[in-house]
Amino acid sequence: MAAGLCGSALAGYRLCHRPSIHSSPTAPLATSPPGLTPPDPGPVPPEPVLEEINRPPRDESTTPDARRPLALEDRYAGFLASLGLRHLAPCEIIDPHRNVVNEVPNALPPESLWEDLVPTLRLADEIRERLGAPLCRITSAYRCPRYNAQIPGAVPRSYHTRNQALDVVYYCSPRKAYRMALKLRRQGFFRGGVGLYPTFIHIDTRGYAATWRG
Repeated sequence: MAAGLCGSALAGYRLCHRPSIHSSPTAPLATSPPGLTPPDPGPVPPEPVLEEINRPPRDESTTPDARRPLALEDRYAGFLASLGLRHLAPCEIIDPHRNVVNEVPNALPPESLWEDLVPTLRLADEIRERLGAPLCRITSAYRCPRYNAQIPGAVPRSYHTRNQALDVVYYCSPRKAYRMALKLRRQGFFRGGVGLYPTFIHIDTRGYAATWRG
């Protein structure tokens, strides 16, 4: 009986004191022979950083308010839907007009300017078709004068205030979209401005060629 109790106690001790599987990987598992030093495992490599892909770039100068209603929104959406664009939905064109900068809200263009954006919309649609890359978002379309004055670097008579310009992000590099816009201009698809920025391209249909990098 006593021998059985001793055996059980010894088995329990061994079970509780077996090496943990959570021990440090650099700790030696057995005692090194006298006079021998375990090899230095070296520095532990850092954790790999996973690059985020297909994340929409954000224009930090603007704060969109998706809940803010816009005057004439339904009528403008109907006008945009009537254009028969292949890849640009009315909501994607309207959303940037909800932006607010320094507490100054943007607005939809006056009805007298609606037609002025049509050539630029068709250009953005064609760029999307040729690239084969989806539209990520339109960061800027029409800008009312008060709102435009809050945008760093914007000129008072910007083509955005005339409803002739778009700042557009596609799911490809801005440089690739920029080159496609230049190609379409060389082919006579439009006459206007093309600007390259770190996260988007600017396109407009001002009637003459202009090219720059921001």
